Amino acid sequence: MSMAETVWLARTPGHHMDMRSAFAWQMAYFVPWIPITIAVWSLTREWLPERFGGWLQVVLAHLPVFAVVALLHPLITTLFSRAMTKPQASLWTTFGRSLRGQLTALALIYTAIAGTGAAITLYERYRERQVTAAQLQAELATARLTTLRAHLQPHFLFNSLHSIAALARAGDTAGVVRLIAALSDLLRHVLDVGERHTSLREEVQIVERYLEIQRVRFADRLEVTIDLAPNVADARVPPLLVQPLAENALIHGLAPRARAGSVTIRAVRDNGRTRIDVEDTGVGLPPEWKLPDASGTGLRNLASRLTAEFGDKASLEVAPREGGGVRATVTLPYMQS
Repeated sequence: MSMAETVWLARTPGHHMDMRSAFAWQMAYFVPWIPITIAVWSLTREWLPERFGGWLQVVLAHLPVFAVVALLHPLITTLFSRAMTKPQASLWTTFGRSLRGQLTALALIYTAIAGTGAAITLYERYRERQVTAAQLQAELATARLTTLRAHLQPHFLFNSLHSIAALARAGDTAGVVRLIAALSDLLRHVLDVGERHTSLREEVQIVERYLEIQRVRFADRLEVTIDLAPNVADARVPPLLVQPLAENALIHGLAPRARAGSVTIRAVRDNGRTRIDVEDTGVGLPPEWKLPDASGTGLRNLASRLTAEFGDKASLEVAPREGGGVRATVTLPYMQS
């Protein structure tokens, strides 16, 4: 008796099937699909066009497997049918009738099983590619950030050594000793911090040491003001964040002119973000100046570091200052250890 015959008897007046028998018939039909599904998935889930060279080759590879399934499932249901009822026909006659009655359904179910297995494989590969791409992106950003920092460190080091050399040529031994000590503090800070973030308070202290070195070059022409709000002093920031801004203000803002000038460093907490302004009263920006086209490496380097580490959550803006000079503003997420 096939499944179609079972359903027909259930719907024919005068014929009644008890629920236990109906449930047994349903189990006999559907339960074999569990091991068959597992077997088909295990065997064919990696059968994709790139493995066989095209969809036609994939279909041809599935045909022998489908043939086995198309013979196995009707055979199981036939054997169960003969065990549950008194056989009225031979085994092969019943089997042939069951095969003909189920062939279309078998093809559809097998296609659904094989298609689901392939879809799961494609999704897993898609997720793996996403994870791999994210890992590569993170590794690329880390490598880029490390390269930028490695470039920045000798950049300020050479400028500091130039100032020390100027003192040495002038014969100011005490000044040389004082500046070498300041430079040592700078280098120790860079080496100790490494890739870790530091507090804004520590960063400003390092900038003060850097400005102490640069006072030799500017003598009495340099005035420095530092205003660090208490609620932002403990904010975590990338190392050597403020120093390039101060260096740019000195070299490109104040150095080209003879008269005295000032540099103001101000840091506040603004709507859950850390904002750092470095202003100078120097010569200002050239006409039609743009950050991407800047000739110096300090600001472009800093902008690249912020992008590599924070994406669009951080920014660097450089604009003319009201009253003359330049204001450079760094905004980044407020972070606290």
